[in-house]
Amino acid sequence: MAELENQKNFAELLSSGVKSLKLHPDYKIRRKKNETNPSGQSYLDKIAYQLGVSSNTIKSWIGQMGAKYIPGRIDDGKLFGILWIILEKTDMNIQWFTKLLETTTIPVIKPALPVWVTSCLKKAKTLRNDESFGAPLDEDIEKVVKRLFHDIQDSDTNTYQEQPLTHNLPTRWTGNFIGRRFDVEAIRQWLLSPSPVCLITGWAGMGKTTIALEVAYACAGDPYGDTVRVGVDWPTFKCIIWVSADWKGLSFSDFLNTIAYQLGRVEQIDKSINEKRFVVRNALAHYSRNEPVLLIVDSIDTAESEIHEFITNLPQGVKVILTSRENLNLRYRDAFREMVTTQLKGLEKEEALNFLSYEIHRYLQTCNSPMKQKKIEQLLTISPEIKHQLILATAGNPKAMALSIVYISDDDIPAQQLIHELGKAGYSLLELFDFLFGRTWKRCDGSTQRLWQVLCFFSKPPDEESWAAAAGLDVRKFHYAVEQMRTYALIQPERVEGNLYYLGHQTVVAYGEQHLSENQDFEKEARIRWGHYYIHYLETHLKREQPNSVYWSYLLGRDLEQIKKEWPNILKVLEWASQAKKKELLIELITRISHFLSRINLPLRIEYGLKAADYANQLERKTLEAFFRIDTLGWALIEVNDLDGALQQIEAGLQILEHLNSDHTDVYDLKVWGLALKSRLFLKANKREKAEAILEKVKDVQTTPIIQHRVLLVRGDLCLLHRNFEEAIQLYEAANEISSIYGGEKTIEAYFHLGVAYVNCGEFEKAKATFDHILYDKNKANQIELIYYHYGMAQLLSRKGDYTKALKSNLKAINLIDSWEPTISIRKEVEQLNKLIESN
Repeated sequence: MAELENQKNFAELLSSGVKSLKLHPDYKIRRKKNETNPSGQSYLDKIAYQLGVSSNTIKSWIGQMGAKYIPGRIDDGKLFGILWIILEKTDMNIQWFTKLLETTTIPVIKPALPVWVTSCLKKAKTLRNDESFGAPLDEDIEKVVKRLFHDIQDSDTNTYQEQPLTHNLPTRWTGNFIGRRFDVEAIRQWLLSPSPVCLITGWAGMGKTTIALEVAYACAGDPYGDTVRVGVDWPTFKCIIWVSADWKGLSFSDFLNTIAYQLGRVEQIDKSINEKRFVVRNALAHYSRNEPVLLIVDSIDTAESEIHEFITNLPQGVKVILTSRENLNLRYRDAFREMVTTQLKGLEKEEALNFLSYEIHRYLQTCNSPMKQKKIEQLLTISPEIKHQLILATAGNPKAMALSIVYISDDDIPAQQLIHELGKAGYSLLELFDFLFGRTWKRCDGSTQRLWQVLCFFSKPPDEESWAAAAGLDVRKFHYAVEQMRTYALIQPERVEGNLYYLGHQTVVAYGEQHLSENQDFEKEARIRWGHYYIHYLETHLKREQPNSVYWSYLLGRDLEQIKKEWPNILKVLEWASQAKKKELLIELITRISHFLSRINLPLRIEYGLKAADYANQLERKTLEAFFRIDTLGWALIEVNDLDGALQQIEAGLQILEHLNSDHTDVYDLKVWGLALKSRLFLKANKREKAEAILEKVKDVQTTPIIQHRVLLVRGDLCLLHRNFEEAIQLYEAANEISSIYGGEKTIEAYFHLGVAYVNCGEFEKAKATFDHILYDKNKANQIELIYYHYGMAQLLSRKGDYTKALKSNLKAINLIDSWEPTISIRKEVEQLNKLIESN
């Protein structure tokens, strides 16, 4: 549903569009000769019939029935349906379309982009020729969009100020890049050409990922002796983004998240797709306007279809490298006139011999078994003819050759016998790797097999503790199993910021997942261990000593870096708990991460908070249900301006508490907080009398410090609205002082509103110091902190008369809101301040 934030402007703009339809032949009212009244339908009746609503509904939308009958929300399909009819039949332009949507909660991209408008119009639901309701034809939408954007140039305004990170490239799998000279040179020439896309295709294990990674490091100006740069000039990119589909397939949401992270939006985690899609594309457009961006999507063939669509609509300054087992020329042929394709085949004879020699020596250095070392040393002495036969048997596939060395050294099988057996396995990818991994699987002991199977649980490479916990292994068994997997060339350790993680090639993980699917009892047990590990992880890194509460113990106030590092895997557990309907697990997770989600993702807090509340209701955990409905949901819905939804959840929570024992501290506190939050909601809705009446009831009620803190903040907000700034300062300072009783609380709004009160009292130094308190760590500040900080500083600078800096700071806040949560409630205030500063 689209919320109408400015009902009056919405009605006026829509009315102008609807009235323009009067002149269209399809909507003209026909009169018969000598007839005073028109026969047939009115033009509004015809519009209503196409939308499947009554003509009175249309009249209410355009304000014809009076301002009080303009609705607060309209179904997206109906809204875009009437906009489609107007845009198709009239000469209304893109500025009208954008202005109208700006009166709603629907995210708007400025300047408007064709792909954004196309996506909007695809949501339209109108009557089709077959009497069904659905979206317009793609070709019809294309015609309208072309007309709307005829001769419109991209605007250079509203550029982003943040600088992207240099790259997020994974660690190389090997320290020595061998061969592929012609392939590397072809890719280098592509980088210098105007062609936007390069596809690297070939069997698994052929080195698609390796060559893409080497090229990326070359473009990053890597100084560490990479062979591809020697004696050759490579174009340098200041922003390189690596996205890997790995073995599980790449979701559109994860794809957008990765790009967003690299563009400086560290907290951009799993927003709703519709909001995120255009924000990320727009961010890419702004960054690539000044500096080219290199985007690498590894294993694109396993990714969702929306990613393919996104790639075909990338801005001009973005170069894309794709790796795929399948040749995707046909898929992209219509989208790109020129796409360079590099088909990787087996290594050439000399390259393959060099690779074999390198792998044998590398394996010899890492092997700690004298018996195996003897077998490996024998491989150094085998004749060139046998080596050549091995290369032919593995089709020159580097991964297959590496595995073959392991098998020859680990088993009692001579090289010639393995070659013979490989020949029988055939050259199909499935047969070759099933043969190679099948032999390894049988040689692995039970601990190694357990570790191999659960590798697919993780969204990012696991560390020792999480991986061992999921597999159910103690330290000794884990290290033995890891060593065996390393010996068999199944995994590669990677050290990141002092911590060790374990990477597995996608073929390795896929094979383990196949065995896991055949072992359901083990999978069930492993999933439970996996979930419990991350519950314990959250207990360790989030829980505070004070306050001692089932819910409030996880308030923010500590360094969140450890949680951020493991967040992709924690989110994976949360998603699985939801899909598998593991009610207890989901409740335990949301109890711990609700406050964390308030800083990184409000829609996610709302989505899973609602599920947790429903599950708590089903399990008769009434106190937790009330927590979820009042604080997790009610507070978050207020923040995204869904006041009706917030009121509904708060009322439901208060109703639950009426049937619980008020002697319990959590129940007693929650009743007071529910009423105070309801008062805050009424302040947001500009119903001050209702808000004041509730505050009068609760302001002197004795509660725990955590609730006193919150009640004082709401009272301060009321004083701020009444422009009683000195009293507001007293209340906010008292709130912050009380929070120190239970270890302090990083309440952004408390510092922000206190700073605003100082600004209005002319105490600019105190205001600046207070706004600085919003940033927990200036070097690692997240987006919601930066939004309030820049908005506060804009008010301070404006009050001091420095309008240029004020406008710059306010624009930063707007850009951050666009990329973090466009529906956040302060957006309207920030935009109003922007207009005020511009007028000065």
